[in-house]
Amino acid sequence: MPELPYYVPVRNECRLFELAFQHHLPLLLKGPTGCGKTRFVAHMAARLKRPLFTVSCHDDLTAADLTGRYLLKGGDTIWTDGPLTQAVRQGGICYLDEVVEARKDVTVVLHPLTDDRRLLPLERTGELLEAPRDFMLVVSYNPGYQNVLKQLKPSTRQRFVAIEFDFPPPDIETGVVAKESGLSEEKARSLVVLAQRLRA
Repeated sequence: MPELPYYVPVRNECRLFELAFQHHLPLLLKGPTGCGKTRFVAHMAARLKRPLFTVSCHDDLTAADLTGRYLLKGGDTIWTDGPLTQAVRQGGICYLDEVVEARKDVTVVLHPLTDDRRLLPLERTGELLEAPRDFMLVVSYNPGYQNVLKQLKPSTRQRFVAIEFDFPPPDIETGVVAKESGLSEEKARSLVVLAQRLRA
């Protein structure tokens, strides 16, 4: 059995993720950059034995980047699924990192997937995909980092179960830094102290 991506739980976030998965609820992770959100999702996807499709959102990300598009291949026009469509078809976990950075048409595509319909309409192919039980949508954002104009709308935010993240307590963070870097615990502790001062 492959080793799980390294992650140290701080509270009950692993149990909350499992419950959201079991009840087919989309999940929103809020917290500062570098606090472990992406590693947490990778850890949980491996733990639940589901394929993970990660998308780093940015200003130019469109709905078509997520759902798919027609591409020319050898003179033929072929439909190619985007990561969101692949996750729906395969019953995987789609993780949209920093979702508020994406263009507004992205949230429109997500809405029917985040309510009781759990549907993904593909207008260009005429398909209406129903998400299987194993599909899960996870999004993250950093509420303290984004510009005021880039916030999740209440109509979108209320569709998600939310877990709030922060940097772990110093003893846990020291252990994580030592494990990930191979440094001694003493050196890792010094780095954590420095990081805390920089964050302050």
